[in-house]
Amino acid sequence: MENKKAIDVGVLAAKILIESGSEMWRVEDTTKRIIDHAAGSKAEAFTSLTGVLVSLKNASYTRFIQIDKRGINMDKINSVNRLSRQYTAEEISLDQLEKELFAVKQAKPQFPIWVQTIAAGFEGAFFMFIFTQTYDWRDFPLAFVAGALGYLVTLLLSSRIRIRFISEFFGALVIGLCTVIGVRLHLGFNVQNIIIGAIMPPVPGIPMITAVRDIFEGNLLSGLERMMECMITLSALAFGIGVVLHYM
Repeated sequence: MENKKAIDVGVLAAKILIESGSEMWRVEDTTKRIIDHAAGSKAEAFTSLTGVLVSLKNASYTRFIQIDKRGINMDKINSVNRLSRQYTAEEISLDQLEKELFAVKQAKPQFPIWVQTIAAGFEGAFFMFIFTQTYDWRDFPLAFVAGALGYLVTLLLSSRIRIRFISEFFGALVIGLCTVIGVRLHLGFNVQNIIIGAIMPPVPGIPMITAVRDIFEGNLLSGLERMMECMITLSALAFGIGVVLHYM
């Protein structure tokens, strides 16, 4: 019974980490440390972006859990790391660890949607300056609005549509429409510069870096899975912008 609970808690930690965008070596290491400490036996773990399989060498109990959704949440990754260290240092019990992990899993985003939207607007506007090296402040307001609206549409659709990459396509479509219409209304001046900056918030930068790290660390399956996912996301963004530029 203790072995079963140890594996259940370890798999729960792995699920939170993968859903939050963690690297696979961190997922495997955290899972094994929790189970090894709780069960007193070596654990074997197979992790990927779509599921986690864990078993004990000296026990017949095996657990598999499916991963349905993924995103980026550094706060949850940090919380799981902190809790796992506290448990292995025997500062908290296995029951307390399980309770805290459930609280982390059910926790709402650290920042409300309106804060994320405003931050995305500033990100898009300042990335326009960084990438184009043209500091034309007349394009700043339109880049801010286009980036914020595109990110908001992507965020809202991703939580309501099961088909992946559709949200990124419509987010890019909104960015393109907002930019082209804004320039025609003389609210901005350079379509290309504004789009270059405004498209950056939904670009999967962190997942791409994580995919490269996974590949270099030998986690080829998860690395290639994540890289393919990033490529399809980038294609959806490019297709959304391309549709607007082609027809308008």
